[in-house]
Amino acid sequence: MEANILILEDEIIIARSIKLHLETNGFAAQIATNPEEAVKLLEHRLFDLVLSDINLRHAIDGITFAQQFVPARIPVVFLTAYSDLQTLQKAELVMPYAYLLKPFHKEQLLLTINLSIAHARKKVLPSSIAPQGSNKDITLSAREIEVVRLISQGKTTSEIADMLCISPQTVATHRKNIIQKTKCKNIVELISLAVDKGWL
Repeated sequence: MEANILILEDEIIIARSIKLHLETNGFAAQIATNPEEAVKLLEHRLFDLVLSDINLRHAIDGITFAQQFVPARIPVVFLTAYSDLQTLQKAELVMPYAYLLKPFHKEQLLLTINLSIAHARKKVLPSSIAPQGSNKDITLSAREIEVVRLISQGKTTSEIADMLCISPQTVATHRKNIIQKTKCKNIVELISLAVDKGWL
């Protein structure tokens, strides 16, 4: 099942760009350009993560929105163009799963989202996302771990092949072997396991 992301961003061009990138990489995403829209979406849909700009052109900022309206079970990732100490300290009060400075790399965004969702699901429902069997019995080769790391960054099979200087067929074989060894049903489960095993 694809993860559902709520994007709270008042710059619609940026919001649409993020939405397109997420949907291209297997996520579902909804856009809100102000806190009121975001609250309505939270009331009527189930989200796996909230991706919120901090500096909204609104009476309340993204940090206050997260404090007042985002359920504790939903991880929050903040986006901002500002890195001043006061903003960072205020953001820390919400205990966000991550804090990305604009402009950020799209691969960094995907990795951050995947890790945040994996950590949140493990915290709330650890048994529901754990692959069958014992994690201790799962071992991957060094090359397979490289592939897992690139998968977590949202890389396609072709991109992984180019980066590792191997054929797409070889990458496909590695992916198949990884799934067979880990018994993970989706990328979130795979990343959760990778965090447990120290591969990421």
